[in-house]
Amino acid sequence: MPTRLKQLLTIALAVGVTLGISLLMGQPSQAQFSLPEGFRQENIGPPATVTRYGNLETISVESPLSAGKLFTIASPTVYNRSPEAVGDRQTVEQRAAEIQAKLLLLLNRPMNPETLLFDVSQLNNVTIIDARDAQYPRPLVLLSVTEFDADFNGLPIDQLAAAWRKILEQELRDGLKNLPANRQRVNQILVGLFGLTAGLVSVKYGLSKRQKQLSRQKKALRVAVTPQPNASANASADASPDTPAPLGNLAQRRSGFLWRLQQVFSLDHRLAALSFAQWLLFWSLILAWYGGFTWVATISPYLIRNQFDFLHVPLTLLSIWFFTGLAIRISRRLIDRFVISWETLNLPDFIDLGDTQRRHFRSSTIAGAAKGLATIVIILFGLLSALGTLGLPTASVVAIGSLAGLAITFGSQNLVKDLVNGFFILAEDHYAIGDVINLGQDSGLVENLNMRVTQIRSGSGELITIPNSSITQVKNLTRSWSRVEFSVDVAYQTDPDQALAVLQEVAQGLYHDPVWHDKIIAEPAVLGIDSVSHSGMTLTTWIQTAPAQQWAVGREFRLRVRRALAEAEIEIGTPRQTYSLESSLESPAADVLPES
Repeated sequence: MPTRLKQLLTIALAVGVTLGISLLMGQPSQAQFSLPEGFRQENIGPPATVTRYGNLETISVESPLSAGKLFTIASPTVYNRSPEAVGDRQTVEQRAAEIQAKLLLLLNRPMNPETLLFDVSQLNNVTIIDARDAQYPRPLVLLSVTEFDADFNGLPIDQLAAAWRKILEQELRDGLKNLPANRQRVNQILVGLFGLTAGLVSVKYGLSKRQKQLSRQKKALRVAVTPQPNASANASADASPDTPAPLGNLAQRRSGFLWRLQQVFSLDHRLAALSFAQWLLFWSLILAWYGGFTWVATISPYLIRNQFDFLHVPLTLLSIWFFTGLAIRISRRLIDRFVISWETLNLPDFIDLGDTQRRHFRSSTIAGAAKGLATIVIILFGLLSALGTLGLPTASVVAIGSLAGLAITFGSQNLVKDLVNGFFILAEDHYAIGDVINLGQDSGLVENLNMRVTQIRSGSGELITIPNSSITQVKNLTRSWSRVEFSVDVAYQTDPDQALAVLQEVAQGLYHDPVWHDKIIAEPAVLGIDSVSHSGMTLTTWIQTAPAQQWAVGREFRLRVRRALAEAEIEIGTPRQTYSLESSLESPAADVLPES
C-alpha cells in the first residue's frame, strides 16, 4: 500500500475516532451554553410524585410500615420552587415528608399498641390528628387537616379528619403488633443471606484455586521450549540458500509451538468458563443481597427506611458495573461465534484462506484484537455512565476527552501508525500466529501478534518485538504451502540421463513413503540440468510440502540422494583445472591454461 495512502488513513482514523466518540456520547444541545455552577436555571417544576390540578397540588402519603398509600393531601400550587420564590411557604411534598417523619418518630417510641390513642382536636383553630399512650401522655401532632385537603377529597374537614384518624390508627396499631414478628422474619432473611454468602464464597474460592492451577499450566506452556536435540548440528543444513541458518531448526520449534498454542487455546476456553462462573457467582451474591433487602422492604419498610438511602448511588454504580461486564462477555461471545462461523465458511471460489490450521490461528488473532477493541469501547461507555451517576456533566467530559484524545493522537503518531499497519497486517493476512516469517534483519516464528507489535521467536530462542509500523516487507515461509528447492552438482563426465533417473527414483520413493506422504502435497518435480560449468552439472528438484515441512522433508531427501548417488557410483561435481607444461627449450615459461 502506498505510503501516502497510509498517512491519509492514519489521519482519517484519528479524526474519525474522535468525532465518533463525540457524536455517539455527546448529548444534543439546542443552541445554548452549559452555564457554570451557580448560574444554572433552577428546576421550578413539581417533582414527579406531585400531581397538579389548577391551584391545587396533591401527593400521596405512604405508610412507613407497608409502603402502601394511606391518603392524599393537598396544598396550594407553587409555580416556582426556587428557594427565593418559595420563601416561608411549604410545598405539598415538604408537607408529606414532614408527616412521614412524624409517623417514624411515633414508631421509634416504645409505645404499647393496646394503649395507643389517636385523636382529632383543634390547635390554633386548625384541625389536627395527634397520638399518645400511657407512657407518652403528651400528644404528638401527626398532621393537620386543611381546607385544601377537604376540597380535594370532597368531605368536610371533621369527617375527613375522622377518616384519616381511623386509617392511621388501624395501620400503626397493626404495624406495631406485627413489628416483632417482622423483625424475626428479617433476622431469618439476614441469616439466610449470610449462609448463602458463605456457601458462594466457598464455591468461588474453589473455582479460583482451580483457575490458578490452569493459569500456571498456561504459563508453563507459554515459556516451554520444544527440545531440539540436533538443532546445532542441523541448523546450517536445514536452512535454504536464501533463508538464515537459525531458521533451519524452526520446523520442530513451530510444530511444538503450534501444539502448545492449541493447548493454550483450550486452557483459555476453560479459564474463560471459570472466570464467567466466578463472575456469575459474584453477581448472584449481589443480587441475593439486593433481593433480600427488597424482601425486607416489602415486609416492613420501616426497618430499613432512612438506613440504606446512602446505598442508592453505590447500587447504581454496581448496576453499571454489572451491565458493563455483561456487555463485554456478550460481545466476546458474539465475536467467538462469528469467528467459528467464519472458520467453517467455505469460500474456495472467492478467496484462498490457506489451510484449516492457519485459518484457525488467524481467526484467533483477529478475534483477540476485536475483543480488545470491543472491551475498550464498552468500558468507555460504562465509565461515562458512572460519571453521569456521580453528577459530572457527561457532555463536558466527552468534549474534554475528545480534545485530549485528538492531542494524544497527533502527539503519538508512531502509535497510530502501529495500529494502522497492524490493522492492514490482519486484514490482508500478511502473516498470523504460528507462521515463520523473514523481515529482512529479523526472522523467526510468530508467537504473538496484535494491533501494535509483532513478537517472533528466532531460531536461537530470542524473542524479538517489532513495532508494526517498521514492518515494510515480509517473507512468509509457511503460508499455505512450502517448497524444498534442492540442487546438487554431479561430475561433468556423469551420464545426465542416469543422474536424472536417480533423482527421479529417490523423489518418487520419498513421495510414496507412508511416513512422508502426508507432508508432501504434490509429486516432486525433477526440473533437469540448470547449469553446466567446470565444476560439473547442476541438477534441480522441487518438492512442494505442507507448511513448515520443507526443512524436515529436505533433510530426508538429501540423505536419500546421498545414498543413491553412492550406490550408482555417481561422483559429486568438483571444480577442476588442467595445467599444460611445455618444454623449457621452446618456452622459458610454463603456461597455465585452465580447462573447463
